[in-house]
Amino acid sequence: MHAGFWIGIAITVAVVIGASVLVGMILSRPRGEPLSHHDKVNALKASGALKHRKSGR
Repeated sequence: MHAGFWIGIAITVAVVIGASVLVGMILSRPRGEPLSHHDKVNALKASGALKHRKSGR
């Protein structure tokens, strides 16, 4: 009876550690190519962040 308890604890710990490693790998992967300056400015214009500037019109 005690052996089954400890096996269950070991499996639970292994699952939790595996899940945390998987989440860490997903969060730390590269995001792809960064946007060029032109693409960043276009994204700001489209979002309305540059309404007070002449370039945002």
